[in-house]
Amino acid sequence: MSLPLSATIITLNEEDNLERTLEALHFVQDVVIVDSGSTDRTLRIAEKFHTRVFHRDFDNYASQKNYALEKTKFDWVLALDADEVVSPALKHEIATLFENHDQSPPDEGYLIPRLTWYLGKWIKFGGFYPNYQTRLFLKSKGKFSGGLVHEKVVLPNTPKKLKHPLYHFSYQNISDHLSFIDRYSSLFAEEEFRKGKKSSILWAFSKGCFKAFYMYFVRFGILDGKQGFVLATLGFYYNFLKYLKLFEKHQKLSVSPFFVVVDPIHNIKSDKPTKKNRDKINIR
Repeated sequence: MSLPLSATIITLNEEDNLERTLEALHFVQDVVIVDSGSTDRTLRIAEKFHTRVFHRDFDNYASQKNYALEKTKFDWVLALDADEVVSPALKHEIATLFENHDQSPPDEGYLIPRLTWYLGKWIKFGGFYPNYQTRLFLKSKGKFSGGLVHEKVVLPNTPKKLKHPLYHFSYQNISDHLSFIDRYSSLFAEEEFRKGKKSSILWAFSKGCFKAFYMYFVRFGILDGKQGFVLATLGFYYNFLKYLKLFEKHQKLSVSPFFVVVDPIHNIKSDKPTKKNRDKINIR
């Protein structure tokens, strides 16, 4: 079974994830990978699966993914992250859409649920599931939109929901999760700073507390056991850090005289340097 469908993936040093993702895409006729300078085995893995690989320097996630859309061969696109795997049930559901409608699904886009694997367990609560994402769509109708973080597909009409999930292997371990939190909290702070938004230490603490309470009790993360507790705790830390870093940017507490790198993996820098000020470093 091979469908007239293109899959897109953007990569940077994804050797731990990519092979698992590509193995599940054997039903797709065209796989496009846009790489932004991998130095590990990512490109060798892509070559092994006969994908079409393009290089593009990273500026933001939306632009990178839209560039991948431009390189696809087919009208229908399955846009994946490198840590997302098409489940067997989802593959069958997508194939049925094409087979029952003369190789062209009836709607312009579809929301797909994501099921996340974390610390040896599938996470069903805490806001992690179903976590619908628009992943299957007509490229003539949909484009990615967003800033430094939280890119999403924009369609003219509300996409329909599919039933079966993508498997999401988001974090290799706790250290990887903490690295993600540090990187994305910096991106968030930079994006909000550019918009002129402000924060305070009290506001950062309040946002962290609310997030943890919401995940653990309102969204029943408590039912995910030990993993749910860890996720809620790190949910507090992530939200606290996002708004604390925003506070820091406005207070100019950094002592670096150079442009601040807010995403060292993609080498994204702050649009304004934060200069030393030895005489005026105050915490309010």
